[in-house]
Amino acid sequence: MNLGFCYFPKKLESNPESLGEDSHFICQERQTFGVADGVGGWAMKGIDSGIFARELMSNYLTAVRSLKPQGDVNLKKILLKAHSKTVSLGSSTACVVTLKRDRLCYANVGDNGFMVFRGKMLVYRTPTQHSFFNCPFSLGNWVQKGKRRASVFLGEFDVEQGDIVVAGTDGLFDNLFGSEIEEILQETEGRSCLQDLAWTIATVASMNSTSEDYDSPFVVAAESAGIKHIGGKVDDITVIVAVIEL
Repeated sequence: MNLGFCYFPKKLESNPESLGEDSHFICQERQTFGVADGVGGWAMKGIDSGIFARELMSNYLTAVRSLKPQGDVNLKKILLKAHSKTVSLGSSTACVVTLKRDRLCYANVGDNGFMVFRGKMLVYRTPTQHSFFNCPFSLGNWVQKGKRRASVFLGEFDVEQGDIVVAGTDGLFDNLFGSEIEEILQETEGRSCLQDLAWTIATVASMNSTSEDYDSPFVVAAESAGIKHIGGKVDDITVIVAVIEL
């Protein structure tokens, strides 16, 4: 699979130096990528959970690159190893994905994930793990309590030549329905490289996130939980786009 990405920190306009709380990596040679989203609640304790997320993804990438050429990418084992080496305080959701022949395998903690589009139509979406509304499972380091692990969900999906994978953090999926991504793929067919496509998807999600007139996926989820919310959800937005070429 070939890959492209785009990242918009939510505070980019007010603080161009902001790194936000999202993180990601792409390891083309091992056909592996990952996304993480630091839990924002830590800010109330004066802790930047984005640092935790970036360290977690950096440790994962280092572990993947250290594998022997024929070594298997054991997603769960490497994720837990990366977590064990992460020393920053905070917590983060995480989703790591690898292509093994014609099968897309993944390990997910929380509400990151990906969608698979075949013929520009949505055919698969990863499930999410929540304790309750807007409180996803996460990996973390707690003050004076050490490391805290959450259940890692393992899944796989058989892909075909030409399938398009759109992965991201909750900033993407809280602000774009699958049907809207289908429309973007259909409108940009044959006119965008993967980097441009990732940018287009992230841009639309970003515009939706600040709209008060948009009935977002976050609104739908909030209503299901009995909570009133208007418009999109302002958040960091990470998008990774991959095309399967078997």
